[in-house]
Amino acid sequence: MNLLIRGLFGVVLIILIGSACLFSPEETVQGDQSTYYSPVDSAYKVIANFQRAYETKDIDRYMDCLHEEFEFMLLETDWADYTGDGNIDESWGYDLEEEYTGNMFSSSSAETIELTLDGNSETIWYGDSTGTTLQLVRTFDLKVYFINPDGQQEGFRASGQAVFLCKPDASGEYKIWRWEDQSQL
Repeated sequence: MNLLIRGLFGVVLIILIGSACLFSPEETVQGDQSTYYSPVDSAYKVIANFQRAYETKDIDRYMDCLHEEFEFMLLETDWADYTGDGNIDESWGYDLEEEYTGNMFSSSSAETIELTLDGNSETIWYGDSTGTTLQLVRTFDLKVYFINPDGQQEGFRASGQAVFLCKPDASGEYKIWRWEDQSQL
């Protein structure tokens, strides 16, 4: 009798697990070593996809996380003329983000990237009267390792706080519209 009950329990458990997958509201797309949210109908999902793309060095997935009007707000110590127009830039946009991140993701630049984003705050951004732009504050720890010409592993680490402003694009999927760096190198 005890064996029969265990067998029935196992069958019921398998059925429940299978049905939970059928009714799950969040779909995911399998990547090489990670899972991505699709559709990206919440701000936290775009941040999760952003982190996964960073760690897997997937530039296409990374750029999918950014709004076409994307802006990266630099620390004052990093202000420089990035566009070559003779003016000091306090930020850069989508195209430069793609160039710089693509260079970092290339196998010759970064062997390993580890990114940890902690936090769960999500508030409506005060600068958007429609209430669709959300502000997500995250504590981050970024480690980038590469192999130097002598074959030794080297790297850098940045940590601190980042503020992400996320809003839906024309298709309704959330994208990172603005990223403010508040790191401590």
